[in-house]
Amino acid sequence: MKKVIKKIRLNNLTSVAVAIGLGIFVLFISSKLGTFVTSEIKNYTDLNFYTSNTVMKFFMLIFSVILILIVNKGSLKDYGFNKPDKLKYIRFFLITLGILIAAFVLGNILFNGVLRHLFPVENPKGFPKVGSIVELILTVWIWSTICEEVLTRGLMQSFMKYQTNLKFLRLSLPVWVSGIFFGMMHLSLLKMDMDIWVVSFIVFNTTTIGLLAAYYREKTNSIYPAIFIHFLANVVGSLPAIIMGVL
Repeated sequence: MKKVIKKIRLNNLTSVAVAIGLGIFVLFISSKLGTFVTSEIKNYTDLNFYTSNTVMKFFMLIFSVILILIVNKGSLKDYGFNKPDKLKYIRFFLITLGILIAAFVLGNILFNGVLRHLFPVENPKGFPKVGSIVELILTVWIWSTICEEVLTRGLMQSFMKYQTNLKFLRLSLPVWVSGIFFGMMHLSLLKMDMDIWVVSFIVFNTTTIGLLAAYYREKTNSIYPAIFIHFLANVVGSLPAIIMGVL
């Protein structure tokens, strides 16, 4: 079994295919189980979009960790659960903040400005209103961040670690796959009847966030900088709505 997994991971095509397959499997099974469990919970108490989402993310975390343990001989070692290597924290923070702000501004101009003006959408719909700031912090900023990073940067990107020598625009193959997969995950928001430009804006930003998080995951040999990037992105993305009292 160990030799088969190693052989799969050493091959460019199979490592990427299996990593994506693992990601899709985790999303699928987590969605199904999350929907079932939340429907049962709703018989006893009310759940909104954000609190319901924590159930699905719980299964995402559990299955991601289980698969890591299966493919990595019962250990989390080498799958990003390490102290970051050679990270200059102030520089890292400033670069991250600058890229996140630039991505949000550019995305807003492109999708919610130019394209929405050229191709308007009737009755545009965004995220549901959050119950409280505390709920937002716990469900989105913290819980979703951790669960999604363990899947994309912990399980998927780590599975492809032998392919880091393949680069395009100075980013390795695992970085591209992990970052783009993370962005594409958010296409599921279309099921909520959000308008196309809101979803496009979110996918653009989450892909940018995913690539940045994946880059630092590889650079530091740790998922913790990736978790911080994801957390900071959620904070920066929420602040305008909080300030305007939308959330």
